[in-house]
This record gives sequence, C-alpha cells and structure tokens, in this order.
Amino acid sequence: MVMTVQSQIYAFLVTIYGGFVLGFMYDIFKVAQRVFKLKKSLINIADIIFWILGTIIMLYFMYLSNYVEVRFYSFLGFAIGALLYYLLLSYFILQGLIAFYHFMVKIFSRIARIIEYPFRVLIGLFYVPYRFIRKVLSLPKKIIEKNLTYFKIFRKKK
Repeated sequence: MVMTVQSQIYAFLVTIYGGFVLGFMYDIFKVAQRVFKLKKSLINIADIIFWILGTIIMLYFMYLSNYVEVRFYSFLGFAIGALLYYLLLSYFILQGLIAFYHFMVKIFSRIARIIEYPFRVLIGLFYVPYRFIRKVLSLPKKIIEKNLTYFKIFRKKK
C-alpha cells in the first residue's frame, strides 16, 4: 500500500506515543515488583506478561497508525518514544506512582481502623466482665491450693 509522507509522519508520531505508553507500562511493572517484592521466578513470569502486553500494545498502535504494516520507522518510533519517556518522564512518574502507592496504603489502613473500631469496643465490653468473672472463679482454686500445701499428702514432689 502506498502511503503519503503525511500518513508516514502520522504513523511515526503514533508509534512514538506508543513508545511512551510502553515506557509507562514498564514503570508500573517496576513499581509493582518493588512493592510486592517478587521472587525471581515470579519476576520472570511478570516479564513474560509485560512483553505479551507490550506486543499487544505495539500491534494496537501499529494498527492505528498504518494498519499493522511493519516498517522500520514504526520500530524506530517505538524506540525513540520509549527512550524519550525514560529520559524525560520516567523519574517523575516513578516517584508519583510510589507516592500514590503510599497514599493508598494510608487510606486503606485508615479504613481498616474505622471498620475495626466497633469490634475493638465490643471486645473491650466483653473483656472487662470476663476478667472479673475469671478472678472471682479462680479465688476458690487459689484458696484450696494454698491450704492443701500444709498437708504432706498433697504436696508436689520435687
């Protein structure tokens, strides 16, 4: 299929944008690996998933730009886009993603504390009478143990 220069430039710019998207997706995977502290085998599986998704994204952007016609400038566009993303945005995006993770952890921990509070109150309401009843019921046992030690028969052998 014959493409005009304008459509080739459009395809090239779309693949550069696709490189940015791949770079962003890689940063998400990198943060996920840091956050979840994956083992080596799971990192390998995550890499395979990344490349499968990356291939699907590349094919989607190639479909948008030039109906999946494989041209050199398409791969060059992806490489330039990923490189530009890495040089210009990656550091800031990583910091933002890590900050977002910490923010979400704080929100979920506060929500968990709010949900947990009524249960703590209920446990506290039942625990005070429980301690009192346990002390009252253990008094006769202590008295009996204290008095039985005076008899040689009931002494514990050492």
